[in-house]
Amino acid sequence: MWERLKEWLLRRDLSEGQGDGAAIDDYASRYETEGNEEVTAIIAGKLAMLTFADSTMAVEDSFSPEAPGARVTLIRDLLQELWQCEAQRIVAQMLGKGGKVLVPTCNGTSIGIRAIDQGRMMIREMNGSRITAATLLVDLKAAPGVSGGQLALLADYDLTGGVQHIRYRAVRSDGIEVPLDAEKRWAGIAPEIGIAGADRLLFTYLRCPRDNRREDQVYGVPITCGAERAIAELKEHCAIYRREYKLTRPMLGLDASLWRNPGAPTGESVPEINRLRRTVQDSDDPFVPFDSPSLDAHGAWQYYAPSIRHEAMDARYQMLLRRVERACGLSQGILTERKSMNYANRDEVRAAQYDSFSVVRAVRDVWERGMDELACAIDVLAEHYGLTPAGSRNRHRLRFDWDVSLIESTEQTFEQYRALHAGGLLGSDELRQWVMGGSLEENRRAIARLREVN
Repeated sequence: MWERLKEWLLRRDLSEGQGDGAAIDDYASRYETEGNEEVTAIIAGKLAMLTFADSTMAVEDSFSPEAPGARVTLIRDLLQELWQCEAQRIVAQMLGKGGKVLVPTCNGTSIGIRAIDQGRMMIREMNGSRITAATLLVDLKAAPGVSGGQLALLADYDLTGGVQHIRYRAVRSDGIEVPLDAEKRWAGIAPEIGIAGADRLLFTYLRCPRDNRREDQVYGVPITCGAERAIAELKEHCAIYRREYKLTRPMLGLDASLWRNPGAPTGESVPEINRLRRTVQDSDDPFVPFDSPSLDAHGAWQYYAPSIRHEAMDARYQMLLRRVERACGLSQGILTERKSMNYANRDEVRAAQYDSFSVVRAVRDVWERGMDELACAIDVLAEHYGLTPAGSRNRHRLRFDWDVSLIESTEQTFEQYRALHAGGLLGSDELRQWVMGGSLEENRRAIARLREVN
């Protein structure tokens, strides 16, 4: 659907889009197909979990920390909801598919944030690393009254001369534009808006920090890009491992005379005897007919149960897992078992986990930049649509407290903070904030209340 829309857009009125659309769609298809890209999904999910583990985000009013204004409160509520409900899933898909786009939309009374795949974004113009013109497939719904047809909500973003132009279009799958109110949920969207004083597009693109190994990188690639050969060998070994278990299942060989039809003339076999002469590779049935001579006069049955080459097979499996980790620039412990570390030796722990921590740190940088751009976009939309009192732009301030327990012991970090506090180099509110989370002002008020009680 989106590929056809892009072709139509290119033919109709847009310049040539940048990037390899087929490859981008392939990343998403492989990630979404259940049972197809387990390795990529496992790595992306684990890194997303490590990114947000025990971490917090706060949105504060830089002009009035104690009493945030309505604009900052709106931004805070939207970003906190995104952080608590969707952040880990969005980052996992960013790492698995190569990128995600977060788009704030306003229906005139409220703002919502949609997360779409990078395959739904066609970048039309860039200035350095900043996108200055793009078309987004914001939403896709079944077309009412059209059998099998679909309606797409397209948003054309253009930034020229400090003015942000956004044009919304409802387009059928055959390329014909229809009114926005053809879909009830789009009826409140203004067809076109222009916002002066904008320095960036009103959405944010979260691109996986993995290098695509090419000269230019417009779109992102999955975190496992470049590790395809190692992953293919790992999958091949897993198939061999499964076959090894299958070949070593127990088999009970019974004298063929035991399979005679008791109601048939003497010596006549049941008609299906040839079908029953099967090996353990062909069936889950462990009973296999044997001719009497093959039993070598050892009775009427023989048991077969070879041992599996578990040690050799598992050793190669672990080696291949480690190869995938190294190909992705990760430390041991993402696919393989994490080594037991003595946190008394901080340098040893840091060295062992630093590769994975560096990737997590890069993902956090992407998220911080994305949240800053998203907050600015919400700020602009709230001002334009009058959702909050006018004249209160650029008052928000984002603060992130990222967890570092991957390379440091929280107990040791707490002791360092206590030493700084005892030396007068760290405030009580800052120390409490590190332990309890929340904003600095919230912890300052909590300390004041406790001191009043005591």
